[in-house]
Amino acid sequence: MPAPYSLPCLLAAADVRHRVASRLVEGFDEWWQMPAALLAVGAIATLVSWMYRRDAADLHPAMAVALAALRLAAFAALAAALLDFERIAEHEIDLPSRVAVLVDSSASMSLADADDPAASRSRQALDLLETGGLLESLRREHEVSLWRFDADAEPVLRLPRAADAAGAEPAAPTPWQERLAARGYETRLGEAITRVLDAESSAVLAGVILLSDGGHNAGIDPRVAAAAAAAAGVPVHPIGIGADVLPANVRVADLLAPARVFPGDRFAVTGFLQSQGLVDRRVRVELAERSADEKGQGRVLDTVEAALGADGELVPVRFDVPGLATTGRRTLVVRVDPPAGDRTPADDVQVTDVEVVDRVTQVLLMAGGPGREYQFMRNLLERDKSFAVDVLLGTAAAGISQDARRILDAFPASDDLLGEYDAIVAFDYDWRLLDAAAQARLERWVAAESGGLVLSAGPVFMDAWLADQRTAVIRDLYPVELRRPGQVAAVDSAPNAEPRPLTFTREGTEAEFLWLAGSRTASEQVWQEFPGVYSCCSSAGAKPGATVYARVGAAVGNGRESIYLAGQFYGSGIVLAVGSGELWRLRAVEDAAYERLATQLVRHVSQGRLMRGARRGRLIVDRDRFPVGGTVTVRVVAADPALMQRVASFEAIAPDGTRLKVPLAAEPARPGTFQGSFVASREGGWQIEVDTSTGDGEPLSRRIQVQLPDRELANPKLDRGLLSQIAVVGGATPRFLADGGLTAEAVRSLVDSIPDRSRREYETGAADAGFKQTLNSILLAAGCGFLCIEWIVRRLARLA
Repeated sequence: MPAPYSLPCLLAAADVRHRVASRLVEGFDEWWQMPAALLAVGAIATLVSWMYRRDAADLHPAMAVALAALRLAAFAALAAALLDFERIAEHEIDLPSRVAVLVDSSASMSLADADDPAASRSRQALDLLETGGLLESLRREHEVSLWRFDADAEPVLRLPRAADAAGAEPAAPTPWQERLAARGYETRLGEAITRVLDAESSAVLAGVILLSDGGHNAGIDPRVAAAAAAAAGVPVHPIGIGADVLPANVRVADLLAPARVFPGDRFAVTGFLQSQGLVDRRVRVELAERSADEKGQGRVLDTVEAALGADGELVPVRFDVPGLATTGRRTLVVRVDPPAGDRTPADDVQVTDVEVVDRVTQVLLMAGGPGREYQFMRNLLERDKSFAVDVLLGTAAAGISQDARRILDAFPASDDLLGEYDAIVAFDYDWRLLDAAAQARLERWVAAESGGLVLSAGPVFMDAWLADQRTAVIRDLYPVELRRPGQVAAVDSAPNAEPRPLTFTREGTEAEFLWLAGSRTASEQVWQEFPGVYSCCSSAGAKPGATVYARVGAAVGNGRESIYLAGQFYGSGIVLAVGSGELWRLRAVEDAAYERLATQLVRHVSQGRLMRGARRGRLIVDRDRFPVGGTVTVRVVAADPALMQRVASFEAIAPDGTRLKVPLAAEPARPGTFQGSFVASREGGWQIEVDTSTGDGEPLSRRIQVQLPDRELANPKLDRGLLSQIAVVGGATPRFLADGGLTAEAVRSLVDSIPDRSRREYETGAADAGFKQTLNSILLAAGCGFLCIEWIVRRLARLA
C-alpha cells in the first residue's frame, strides 16, 4: 500500500479569479439597510440638482447641467470612498469525495472463528484493508478516513486520493495497524457512527464502511445512528466479520485466585467456563498446583463436575483450597476435560500464579494529624493479620496511644530501618518535618528498593510544604504536576457544598486494585452508588509516563475536572496519588467496599517488594490481569552489575506458546532500570521471562492473566441481523466474510456503489492592499479635481 501523506486534505487550486466588492455593502445584515442607503444617495442627488437649478436660473442650460454634473461627480467620488471598495482573490478549490472506514477494535475482534488460531477477526479486517485491496480501490475516487472504535471512536489515518498523492511528498509511515488492535472492553457502534458524522464534512462524505462483528453492547442504538446518517445522505455499508454459529467448544475463559496467601491458609480459586453448542453438558474440571518453574500436569488438588450453560454464558466453578505448605511462587492450573467434538484443546487450560508468603506486609502510616482517612485505614489494617502497622503522627504528643504495633517519634533514620517497610501511606503529612537526608532516603527506598508509596492530599499542611523549596524531592515523587511556590493553592480552599462524582478512565476501569467487587461490571455498579468527594488537590496534569485512573467533576467556579487518582512507576517502586482524604466516604455505600479498596491499594503499591530478595534483579509489572489488547509495561531492575550489561530484551510467551521478543530500554536517570512494553493480543495466561543467567541461574519470570471483558464475552458471534438492518436503513447492501469472503469483484461492486461527492468551492483570499490604496488615491484626486473645476466654472459664470 502506498505510504500515507501528512496533509489532512489535499486541495487542488484549479483557478484564481478576482472580484471587486464593497466592505460597507457586504457588512449590511438587515434587509432595510440597502434600501435606506439607496434612498439617501437619491435624496442627495435630488438636492444637488434642485440647488443648481435655482442658482443657475439665468445661465445657459448647458452651463447649469455642467455645474450640477461636476458637483454630483464630486459627491460620487466621496460615496465611492465611503463604500470602501477592495479587490479580493478567490481560489477555486477541489474538495475530494471522502469515505470513512470504521474498524471495530473491541476485544471480541480478537477471537478466531477458523481452525487457524492466527486468523482472528481483527487480522481478517487488516487483511481486507491491505491485501484485499479495499483501501486501494476506494482511493481511486475518494479520500479515505480510517477510524477505530470500541468504547470510543477516533480517527487513525487519512489517505488522499491516488491521483492527488501522485505528486505529493510522502510523510513517514505510521504504525496505524497497531492502533486497530482489538482491545476495547465494550462496543459502542451507534456512538461510532455518530462521531464520524460529527467530525467529517457532510458535504463531501460519500459513505461509511463498517468492519465489525456487530457485537453492539453499549450506547445508543446503531440503527438510529444509521438512520441519521441516511438522512444526511451518507449510507453505512457494513462488512460483517465473524461466524454466525460458533462451533461446539468449551474453554476456561478466566481464572481468579488471590495474588498472595499465607502457608496453610484456606483460599478459594474460581474458574469460569464458557461454551458454545454444549448447553447442559456435564464436564469434569480439575485444579492442580506445581512450582512456578515446573512443567507438566502438577499435583491435583481437587476435581468437580459442572454443567455447561447457554452459548456464551460464563459458568463459575469454585475450588476451596485447604492451604499450600510450600512458600514461594506456585502455579495453579485449572483444566477442563472437554467432551467429544471440542474445537480447540489449547483453550481447555488456564494457569495463574500465587505467591505463598510467610511474612506480613509491613506498613508505615504517616499523617499530619489523626484525620478520618488515617483512623479508618489504621483500624482496618491493624485488624488484618496480613499487615503489620506502625504509625508516625506529625502532631502527636509524647506517650500518645494508638492502635498500632509501634508509634514512631521520627522518620526511620537509616536505609536499613526504612527498608523494613513494604509500603508507606501518607495522609496530608507535613513533609517539612523531613530534612534533606530523610527525603533522599525516602526517594532511594522507592526508586531502588521497590517501595510502595500512597500520597493522600489534605487541606491542612499541603499548601505549606508545597510553598517550601526544600520539599522538591517529595514533589518529584508525585505522578501529577503540583503547583510551584507562588502559584494558587493546591487544595480547594472552600470545598463544594455538594459531592463531586468520580469519573474513571479506561485505565481506571481496567485496574483491578480499584475494583469494589469480583468483576468489572459489579464494581462499576458499586462505584455508581458512591456520591463522590467534596475537595481535590489541583494539578497541572499528569506527568509523562503516569497513569490517570480517575478524575473528579469540576468545582463550582472552576470549569475543568481535576485528577483524583493517578499512579506511576518511580524507578522500581510504585507511587499512587489520591486527591483528598475522602475514600472513607465509601463506607456510606458499604463497609466492605472501603475495606476492600484500602487493602487493595496498599497491596498494589507494595507488590514490587515481593521480589526484593532476588539475587540478580527484579521483574515488575504494574498488575497481574490485563484486558485483551491491553499494553503490558514491564520493568527490570538489575541488582547484579553483570546483569546490567546483559539485559537487552525480555520474552513474552503467549498462551499458544508463541514467543514475542520485546526490547528493553535503559532509563537514563536510573542506572540499572530497564523498561519495555507489548500488547497482549490473546486471552489466557502469558509468561514474561528475562534471561538473567550465565548458565548457573534461573530467569526472572512473571505470569499475567489476559481476559476478554465481560460484555465482549456475552455474545461473541456475528450479529448478521443488526448489520443487515444498519445497511437497509441507508439503502446499502450488507456483506459478510462468512459468505465466502470479499472477492475482488465484491470489492469493486462496493466501491462502485459509493457516489463521487467531490465538489469545487471558492476560497476567499486576502484583499489586495495595493489596489485599495491606488483606488483611494484616484477617488481623492477625482473628487478634488471635480470641485476645483466647478469652482473655476462658477467664477467664470459670476456665481457666488
